[in-house]
Amino acid sequence: MVNEKWITVNGRRVRILQGGSGKPTLIFIHGLSFSADTWKECCLGYFERKHEVYAIDMPYGPRSRSDHFERESENDYAEHLKAIIDALGTLNPILIGASIGGETVLRYLALGYPASAAVVIGPVGVNRIDLAKISRPVLGIWGSRDNVSPRYNADLLTRFGFKVVYIDGAGHPAYLDKTEEFIKIVEEFLSEVGTAAITDR
Repeated sequence: MVNEKWITVNGRRVRILQGGSGKPTLIFIHGLSFSADTWKECCLGYFERKHEVYAIDMPYGPRSRSDHFERESENDYAEHLKAIIDALGTLNPILIGASIGGETVLRYLALGYPASAAVVIGPVGVNRIDLAKISRPVLGIWGSRDNVSPRYNADLLTRFGFKVVYIDGAGHPAYLDKTEEFIKIVEEFLSEVGTAAITDR
């Protein structure tokens, strides 16, 4: 069962959905127009059967109930995510982020913060991130009809040695358009990195 909890990070209240048990821990970061509830509607119920899961309300989401703030530098949301993960006491999670959530995850990794691996769905702003600094496995997922994050972003990930897959017929929120296919792709990725993720802990 997924439950709501609130924590305070750097003086800001942050809403989190938490459920499940088992390692590695999965942390979900939503896109600009969504909230943590989007992941609950999509796939938290599936992943909590095998994993401890968290979905975080980020400050940029109009549907998010967490305290909001505008970033002053491009890494502010990644720094905020790091503070939340520290507060949760979760070591080396697998991060799953969509759109600006995917950008936040990539920035978090480029800053050298702890994680076992990451899945990013249609991340934006990829060309402004130093991908060479990312040492963890990253899977990029794009909908074939994504008209928000261009294929150029996917090509950048591929150029730096990260795996990218496309979901045929899906748009920018590929995890919502083709949820079952998204889950299958993520499950395959977790099976590839899961043992290493648990060992890292």
